[in-house]
Amino acid sequence: MKKLLIAIIAGLLVITALGCSGNESQTPETGTSQTELPPGHPSLDETDNGQQPAGQVTVDADEVMNKINTALDKKFPGEWKAEDTTLQKGSYTENGSYGIVDEVTNIYPGSMVSLFVGQERISGTIKGEDGKRVLEGYPTPEAVGQTMESGKAVVISAGSIGSTSYQKVYMPLKSGEKTVAVLTVSIAQ
Repeated sequence: MKKLLIAIIAGLLVITALGCSGNESQTPETGTSQTELPPGHPSLDETDNGQQPAGQVTVDADEVMNKINTALDKKFPGEWKAEDTTLQKGSYTENGSYGIVDEVTNIYPGSMVSLFVGQERISGTIKGEDGKRVLEGYPTPEAVGQTMESGKAVVISAGSIGSTSYQKVYMPLKSGEKTVAVLTVSIAQ
């Protein structure tokens, strides 16, 4: 049963890598390695036609960003800074601490959160069987690069895990006008 679950998750991951931009002919980036995923990993994919499933509420990206930014500014005052793959907000460093991603799950209970600096996942809420945070082993979604480049939020209607449907928000974190990192939040609907 565990192997079947891992195979299904791996298959969804491939679909996600191919489908993030809505162009199914694209291939995932080269150079990313994929290992077996932990149970419960958020291998969400877009719906086939890019439309949200019937009865699903659409996430308002501006509302999500305002809510998250307000809470993070209160708890971690200061500007965003990224050097290499180290992310700071004021004097707080996220790498290895997980305070920012955990704060976002307090705002959106049941959500799955990751932080990317460039193509590198530096923080996340998903834990493996050993209880440690899973930061490597699956490709970076293409929408992360799009958000870094455009500096604009992207919302993708995502699939379901069990009976829970998700929408994924890719949120740019900026220092002035420059996007220094991307926060992804898979919000339970």
